[in-house]
Amino acid sequence: MCRMLLTTGRNSDLSPYLDFVYEMAYRGNKAPHTDGFGYAVYTKNQVYVKKSIPPENAERPVIGENELFGETLIAHARKISSSSKTINNTQPLLRGMMSFAHNGTIKELGNEKSSDSSQYFKMIFKSFPEAIENVRTMNFTSLNFIMTDGSFAVAYREVREDRGYYTLFYRLENDRFTVSTEVMDGKWFEIENQTLVVYRNGHVKEYPTKGTVPHVL
Repeated sequence: MCRMLLTTGRNSDLSPYLDFVYEMAYRGNKAPHTDGFGYAVYTKNQVYVKKSIPPENAERPVIGENELFGETLIAHARKISSSSKTINNTQPLLRGMMSFAHNGTIKELGNEKSSDSSQYFKMIFKSFPEAIENVRTMNFTSLNFIMTDGSFAVAYREVREDRGYYTLFYRLENDRFTVSTEVMDGKWFEIENQTLVVYRNGHVKEYPTKGTVPHVL
């Protein structure tokens, strides 16, 4: 159970988006989500990652800068439902330039040392359609995830429990695409259940996955 956000566009100060993740973590839906914070910033074809587990009763994590410039940000605030509270299990997770964050629990995946989200990411990275088809046979609350390599953005929503909590919204405003578990200011669209959203080359496309899961990633 987590809060997460992904935003991508022209190079700009991304600190307001990171601040909103902290806001969701400490005062958002079913707060607090303070078992680990992490973010990845993409700029000039490079990715910078920072993670932290804040001390108990901290008012906010000390991992962000007052100004955080880049093109793309993916950020995650964790609330443990499985595996241990460690930096290795803190998201976003990375494979090369690809970063990934998940909100939910997949009970047949992961263990005390390696989270279900980590195993889910490995499956997604190998084949999105096969991963979704496989985890649908398992006991899960939510398969919601966001993912980026800095040049495109992906968001997926599939929920079995508590749809009012496992939400995902997106907006496209001033050439900036943003996905979040909760809404900031502006006009947002809720992602329907069993729907994949892909932002690439300035365009947003939605793909239903209720039947055959599309090979679009």
